[in-house]
Amino acid sequence: VVWDIAVACLAISVKFHRDVLPPLDVIYAHEFLDVAPHELTFDDLENAQRDVLEALSYRVGGSAAPGAFMAELWAALPTFRNLVSFDGGWADVQEAAWVVLCGALQRPDVLRFPVSLLTAAALMQGILEVLAKRYKS
Repeated sequence: VVWDIAVACLAISVKFHRDVLPPLDVIYAHEFLDVAPHELTFDDLENAQRDVLEALSYRVGGSAAPGAFMAELWAALPTFRNLVSFDGGWADVQEAAWVVLCGALQRPDVLRFPVSLLTAAALMQGILEVLAKRYKS
């Protein structure tokens, strides 16, 4: 199942970017099927792509990315800016938040939560880590 989803994500990515990243050549379905280390049928690939898109509520791309949410929270919350206004504070908080977000991607239930909520929670964790490290030193 993991390989089915991985190949489906690759196929969706190529479909999404094919027209805007020249000079990519046409990639046929049988070439995606050859990537999997096991027997993968065309129907399996189509079903896996459908599962991925359904898990993402059919939203591919757009501004629903953690970086966009972080920038918006930074711009919208002056108290947040004051909290981490020390030298390198915001950069350290973002780095810590990205570590949390990347760790969350390893969890099977990550898609249960909206990206905005995951980003806010990761930022809060990042703030705690950065402030704790700052005041310990």
